[in-house]
Amino acid sequence: MWDNTFEPQDMSLLVATSILMFVIGAFGIFGNVNLALATLVFAHQRTKCSMLIGILSLIDLICVVFELQNAFRILAQFESFRVACFWVFSPYLFFINVQSTVILALALDRLLAMYIPVLYRRISTRTYVLLVLTPCFLCAAAIFVPAVVYLEDERIAACNPPLTYPPLISQIWNRWIIVSDVSTIVIYLATMILLMIKKRHFSKLNRACTEYHFFVQQQHIMRTISVIVIAFACSSFFCHCSVLFVTFLGLSESVVQIFQTIAVIPAIMCYCQNYYIYLWRSAEYRASFKNQFLSIIKCNWQLCVPQHSTVLSVYSSTNHYGH
Repeated sequence: MWDNTFEPQDMSLLVATSILMFVIGAFGIFGNVNLALATLVFAHQRTKCSMLIGILSLIDLICVVFELQNAFRILAQFESFRVACFWVFSPYLFFINVQSTVILALALDRLLAMYIPVLYRRISTRTYVLLVLTPCFLCAAAIFVPAVVYLEDERIAACNPPLTYPPLISQIWNRWIIVSDVSTIVIYLATMILLMIKKRHFSKLNRACTEYHFFVQQQHIMRTISVIVIAFACSSFFCHCSVLFVTFLGLSESVVQIFQTIAVIPAIMCYCQNYYIYLWRSAEYRASFKNQFLSIIKCNWQLCVPQHSTVLSVYSSTNHYGH
């Protein structure tokens, strides 16, 4: 149980944060499970990017589940110590870095699809996904392994990444995530600018040609990307910038820990938001999800593949990343 290190008002903030995490997390589990199932069910026609989106949804699901475990520990008023938290939450501490790098890779994926479309299409999906995921896992290991080396035990406010990582590694990790987030936003903006530059060229093409249809597809994708960039900036990027900012204010360690625990709210929103942005931005996606949901009801709430589903077209042409 907690001792009297934290003031009553601090404990109230932690409890309120935990309750909000459960609410957001419930939506996140629902959304990420649906994204993962859609990728699994329609595996025979998955594109390169939809494969990455499906993998990202599984990683987001892992992050949400561990954040909910952290929220439960706060509500149950369990004392948290860094070493115990580190090993219990080690999958989360590893995959949170895979997640941020996969998001960066998805931004690069969109840029490559626009800049070198011929080469992009020639690479096999399996080879492409392996090439993308390998550096993602290596980057995650580059943070996780030093954290094991510098691990020291002390009492912390909650089992979240900023507090569970050793202080030095936490600072390095925070700055790395900020650099990754900035790179992601810049690459998305560059992709949108590139699309606008190419618009004049594509407007002169025959509307029956494949290249013209590819351009139209990219226009639909960019409509959702604009929302994704804003949502990403307001969630993950805001979270890590605020965690960094509070360390420069000269506050007591307990206050900093409380703030870093509250800052997990925009982070968990980042894990949960993708599915709902797809659902909001695409009429085809909404229709596909409805058909998929109705098919599950008809199968007595068991997973089954609808015979006339439009999910394939949604994942190949209207998701915000995918080609």
